[in-house]
Amino acid sequence: MQERLSSVSEEFEALSGSMKKKSARIKELQELIREGENYQRLKPVHTELNNIKFKKQREKFETSHDAELRLFYAARRILKEKLDGKPIALKAWKQEYAQLKTEYAELSPQHKPLREEVIRLRQVQNAVDTALRRREQPQEVQRKKHEMEL
Repeated sequence: MQERLSSVSEEFEALSGSMKKKSARIKELQELIREGENYQRLKPVHTELNNIKFKKQREKFETSHDAELRLFYAARRILKEKLDGKPIALKAWKQEYAQLKTEYAELSPQHKPLREEVIRLRQVQNAVDTALRRREQPQEVQRKKHEMEL
């Protein structure tokens, strides 16, 4: 039983670890895709702002496009931090995201039965350990009584 529990636990831990890595990468890709799309969608607004040379026109444009520019600047900052100088690769990110979602979906049905089996095996192990302790306790009590008599 101990070998089975060990084997199932190792398999469960490996599967859980793989799923956690995929989940973390999926979340990271979701953020990159969202920010990359914001960056590309709002880049023309930023370019238009930079092309305005007169101060009053520039201020008026900034005021009217404040929300868009804030999103653009946030996206640019996040992408700069995350990509460390690498180019934006939306198509590749979307492909990787789709692949990871598929792999995660394939692993997911295996996870729950393994988890349930580990729980059952641990419950059985706990019951056996409890029974063995109860069985040994009377012997210890008798041995202690015997030692006290000596």
